[in-house]
Amino acid sequence: MTKTVMNKSEERLLLLMQLLSDETRYRMFKLMLHQPGMCVGDIAAALGVSASAVSQHYRQFELLGLVVKVRTGQRICYQLKANDQIVTEFSKLINQRIKEK
Repeated sequence: MTKTVMNKSEERLLLLMQLLSDETRYRMFKLMLHQPGMCVGDIAAALGVSASAVSQHYRQFELLGLVVKVRTGQRICYQLKANDQIVTEFSKLINQRIKEK
């Protein structure tokens, strides 16, 4: 039996699917899609979780290279990378599902 090897793009796709399998991170992704540039405190309030929890979740997005961090004074805001192919593809998929409701 031959072993199937994944390329880097497939590995990243798998990691993103694992990342978004967590409800809070999925909801964060949707917020970033529809309200770009939200800061940690804003997202924490919108999701009803602590700011430290949001920051920890964002770390996972950063590790995959999905977000850009923007510091405004003491506030840290995040935006999805608009030119990232996997972000674009998942954005289309999520928007399509939202429209089907």
